[in-house]
Amino acid sequence: MTDAVLTEALFASRAAAGAALGRQLYMRATPPVLVLGITASGVEIASHAARAIAATFDVIVAAYVRLDRLGVVGAVAEDADAALDPQFQPRFGVMEALSEAIDRARRAIKTERLLYRGHRPIRSLEDAHVVLVDGPLTTPWKLLAAAQAMQGSRPVRIIATCPVITEASRDLIRARRLDLVCPHVVADPAGHPKPFAEFDDPSAERLRSIVVARDKA
Repeated sequence: MTDAVLTEALFASRAAAGAALGRQLYMRATPPVLVLGITASGVEIASHAARAIAATFDVIVAAYVRLDRLGVVGAVAEDADAALDPQFQPRFGVMEALSEAIDRARRAIKTERLLYRGHRPIRSLEDAHVVLVDGPLTTPWKLLAAAQAMQGSRPVRIIATCPVITEASRDLIRARRLDLVCPHVVADPAGHPKPFAEFDDPSAERLRSIVVARDKA
């Protein structure tokens, strides 16, 4: 049998992951609490975490900044500035490509925002404990971009959460002095091979997350 077959899932489903995060958040986030699911992989998990702690739920839209041959170098959330990997040091010849990549991310956010929230803005964060929820993390840039986007809205506190995270991503989040709640940390930079027992299809997950966002937010 292969390692993939032998590997047990960390959670039965995204709903179970959200409930587990809710249990960990119960004593750490005092009302009023706003739980924000980061698109697309954090939305379904966030909705169940919010239900577990009787908190308000909403969605924050983010997109990766990708460069040819280099892959993901950061992310953008809503209308805020990009959060870029500090190890990425663009040379002069790359600056134009980086600017174009950030513009592509912003255009994607505008399109996705209409799907997830329509023309409605994010619910007020002022004087609230804000919980940012992402899916399994092998790169932290959407979460860090979302936290950066929320700073100016005067929340009492921002808590970053996800069901499983790599050690490298955990260290980058802690370097930004964000509180992190995550039940599983793995050393492998590729992440855990089977976070959920349910079938994993990114396209289906995105469609489910849109339905959840429009139904519950």
